[in-house]
Amino acid sequence: MVDRSSRAAFITMNVLVWFVMTAILVVVPDLLDRWMPLEIARVVGWGVAGSVWVVSVEHQWRLRFGPLPRFFLQLILWVGAALVAIAISEQARVSPP
Repeated sequence: MVDRSSRAAFITMNVLVWFVMTAILVVVPDLLDRWMPLEIARVVGWGVAGSVWVVSVEHQWRLRFGPLPRFFLQLILWVGAALVAIAISEQARVSPP
């Protein structure tokens, strides 16, 4: 029972952090867009979002997965967050005809 609740807590925390990362990847570049190129602002957003991930859930990932599975699973999650954030950002930038 403890293992099941621990797994559920791990998944829930990851889902929450993924949404926070996605929000950061949308908001930070848009806020910095005035002062720097969008590409550079997105890199800054990645730095902030990556820091949130490391501080909040990375330790649990290290306890549960080895380096190679962790790399590929996190790559999928992080690229997914970036693609969703870019889609949201681009949708917000589209001006009506």
